[in-house]
Amino acid sequence: MEALAVWVLAGGIVLYLALDGGGYDIVVHSQVGIVVWWVVLVGAAAKLLPAAPLARVGWVALGLFGAFVAWTAVAVTWSLSFERSFENLSLVVGYLGVLVLGLAIHSDRARAVRHTVGAVAGAVVVVACLALASRLDPGLFHGAGETSSFVAGTQRRLSWPLNYWNALAALLALGLPLLLGLSSSARTLGVQAASAAALPVLMLCGYLTFSRGGAIAAAVAVLAFLALAPERPAKLATALVAAAGGVALIAGAVHRSALERGLGDAAARHQGGTLLVAIVLVCAGVAVAQVGIALAVRHGTAPRYLAVSPARARALLAAAILALVVAALAAGAPRRLSHAWRDFKHPTAPALTQDSLARYGAASGSGRYAVWRVAVDASSHRLLQGHGPGTFQLIWLPRAPYYLYVENAHSLYLETLSDVGVIGLALLVAFFVLAIGAAVREVVHARSEARVRAAALAAALITFAVSAAYDWIWQVPALPAAFLLLVAATLAPRLRRPRPDRGARSASLSLRAGAIIVAIACLVAIGIPLATTIAVRQSQAAVAQGNSRAAFADARRAARIEPGAATPQIQLALVLELRRDFPAAVDAARRAAANEPANWSTWLILSRLQAEDGHPHASLAAYLRARSLNPRSPLFQQ
Repeated sequence: MEALAVWVLAGGIVLYLALDGGGYDIVVHSQVGIVVWWVVLVGAAAKLLPAAPLARVGWVALGLFGAFVAWTAVAVTWSLSFERSFENLSLVVGYLGVLVLGLAIHSDRARAVRHTVGAVAGAVVVVACLALASRLDPGLFHGAGETSSFVAGTQRRLSWPLNYWNALAALLALGLPLLLGLSSSARTLGVQAASAAALPVLMLCGYLTFSRGGAIAAAVAVLAFLALAPERPAKLATALVAAAGGVALIAGAVHRSALERGLGDAAARHQGGTLLVAIVLVCAGVAVAQVGIALAVRHGTAPRYLAVSPARARALLAAAILALVVAALAAGAPRRLSHAWRDFKHPTAPALTQDSLARYGAASGSGRYAVWRVAVDASSHRLLQGHGPGTFQLIWLPRAPYYLYVENAHSLYLETLSDVGVIGLALLVAFFVLAIGAAVREVVHARSEARVRAAALAAALITFAVSAAYDWIWQVPALPAAFLLLVAATLAPRLRRPRPDRGARSASLSLRAGAIIVAIACLVAIGIPLATTIAVRQSQAAVAQGNSRAAFADARRAARIEPGAATPQIQLALVLELRRDFPAAVDAARRAAANEPANWSTWLILSRLQAEDGHPHASLAAYLRARSLNPRSPLFQQ
């Protein structure tokens, strides 16, 4: 029963979020958050959760992440935008629910790690296969071209189903160590062979995203796993065989230009069919090779020269590092790194226009340096508390050195610093360090196949932490959900505890009561912005249908649900504008500007409405305010 619960929770949540745009939309991740917290509430009330008392490290981790969520809630009170901060709070509250439920359903760490690694890896494989199928035959999937329809120049980059190429590549990288671990720790040869066979598919899928960040994360994932796993020669053999298969498939994609460019025409579909045959043959070959490796490990005897004592291993490692340092200096590594850093600061590079192998050689940060610099500079004035959760865009636009539309700082750590200050950053980083440290500690203490699975889990956590440093995957809930579910597995109690005595049962009653209270508060925190968003979208749909009365009622309802939000007031103002009630529309737009004074778009809409209402001087003042908040926008360059 516990195994089924883990597979449904871990595999189901990750797969559901990934297949619905990564869960980026507030409606999608809020629905998941509500379901998760309802399960916690009902489970606690019915005495079904927690399955076992938490270990001390689990309580500490839960306390750190809970404190981060609580600090985020407090930061809403001084935020530049109540609405954006409340939406950000609902997001992290949902993440807290995933962590709580993940911790509550486990009663044995060994089983928790085994089942969670398998469930998350399975979800990643399904996502990779569907993503690759959407490139081989785009007509099979209605939403395969959604990203390219609103982001120009991204047709060649494989993005579906997460609808963001870097997020898809990061998810694939997170799955690599899990599959490598399963290929040598699964209980049956069939599962081991299937796990190894999936690796070339992930490599090909990752290549077609043309994500340089994903390539870095994949390298970190494999190196971390090989560094932590025992019996490295066998693991290295699996990695090399899978890499050879992946390289062969990538070469096949490179020589099928219509498929590589994502054209979707008859030539691309024909090339997709021929590549599918190659995929089947290559994966079958990798599976057979993995069976051979597994049989050799089971029944063979390792050569004596492969048996290295720990002291000798440390000496060889030190010698290898020294040789690499000498070789790097001889090859002019400092000069090359200096040039790479200079190129990274530039927002563009010729190779970035080529979605091909050449793109992976570009060092440009695609504007990240400027974004990160603004995040750091702006944080210096509000170092402790930040500007408010989810408000980075309002910080970026007035300070941007050039026009670049971004909503996030492309770094979880720098955006956290900007949003909730050094206190929030310290809590989040402490949680990450504790989780990864606990996973590495489990590697040290585990034995045999359990150690391999623990190494795979630890490598996946490290991969996520690295990916979050240079991209906004924290806002794509499929990835944080996978990360937190893996964290919950490694923090589960080591063994089943004996039946509690009366004092322990009393403590358990208090724990369940506390869980119910927290669950109710979290459901409210998620439900308010969700209800507001649904009402606004219903109003927009009513406008599209020409039903102004329903549009007005829905906009009014949204404004009543969340009085401090700007979007409902803007929607109300636009509906009143359609009804040509300009004085009321101006009043609504003024309330929106008061709710979110740092948002340039509210001032621009107010300017237009004031002009329509016959107040040119007020309209000009609002226009100048809008321009000052977004001076690089092309709208103000005419």
